[in-house]
Amino acid sequence: MKRFLVVLVSATLFASTAVAQSKISNSLYKEGVQLGNEGKVEDALDKFQAAAALEPKVFLYQLKLAYAYEILKRYPEAQAAYENAVALKKRSPEAHRGLADVLRRVRFFEPSETHYKRALKYRRKYKDAMKGLAILYAEKEDLGNAAKTYMKVFKSFPKDVDAAFKVANVYWQQKKLDEAIEYYRKAIELDSGYHKARFGLGLALRDKGDVEGARSQLKKACEAGIKQACKRLFQL
Repeated sequence: MKRFLVVLVSATLFASTAVAQSKISNSLYKEGVQLGNEGKVEDALDKFQAAAALEPKVFLYQLKLAYAYEILKRYPEAQAAYENAVALKKRSPEAHRGLADVLRRVRFFEPSETHYKRALKYRRKYKDAMKGLAILYAEKEDLGNAAKTYMKVFKSFPKDVDAAFKVANVYWQQKKLDEAIEYYRKAIELDSGYHKARFGLGLALRDKGDVEGARSQLKKACEAGIKQACKRLFQL
């Protein structure tokens, strides 16, 4: 009986300690989120590190820890934290996308592509993962897949001006001038103040042989403060 009581008391103390530890780690996590929202990423990192040290098997602690490391460009540590998050929640699109982003930034393209595709497997229309995959293809100079992937983004999100602009850029790099002009115009239709698209349109029109149209677009981009547009304008 005495031995049973000792075991019972020990188990109760252990449970109480675990509950107290969980409350502390949760409080640290919430403080970290608040600090992150205020832009105090270094301070947020300290809180997430402390929370994860107390309870390393909590998915959200590892995920937010990875975010903080990534924002601070501490990529090896971000990679490790994202890998921990993936191990804890294998079907998390956010964890796979984050790991893919970090791997891409350190130019580990093959595993990066794998994790983008896993993110998209678990969330088919995950814009950040789709864009990340398109960026990866562009960085690999796989322009065919880059164009296809940006087109998927634009078809899924037809008001995304950045996707229209990026697919136009890739078409321009491929010397598909008609397609480039079409999508630069779509970007401008979506946002008339998107002067990077005017600059791109000016270059595409120039390459197409439409000097007057090129001059008009480059002039507008130049007036909006894009210095490269001014340079190209005076070269016409």
